[in-house]
Amino acid sequence: MTNKKRVFTRVPCQIRAAIEGLGEVMEGEVSDLSLKGLFVKTQGPTSLGDEVDVTLRMPMTNPPLEFRVHAEVVRIAQEGIGLKICESDIQAFTHLRNIVAMQADEPDEVLDELFLADKKI
Repeated sequence: MTNKKRVFTRVPCQIRAAIEGLGEVMEGEVSDLSLKGLFVKTQGPTSLGDEVDVTLRMPMTNPPLEFRVHAEVVRIAQEGIGLKICESDIQAFTHLRNIVAMQADEPDEVLDELFLADKKI
């Protein structure tokens, strides 16, 4: 079922994440990902609005892939936290785009989202 409220395609994934904020590092696993957000299964102290740096790691690739994004905590749930990606460099954005497009049912729609994002946000 597609959630039409979302602007960006969200896909399931299994990527390791290290979330750095407020002097602490929380480890977790990303359960879903989009070009502008992610949900990380983790436990740790955090509050809505906290800004964090997230290092995403894919050790199963050859060579292992690692990139960082800057995000804001926008959801806290029992099983983890929802993060809105606020900043990423071009390399991190390219990795995000490729991961989402490869997992999406409609990869071309992911590319269309790049052009429509400014109008919807």
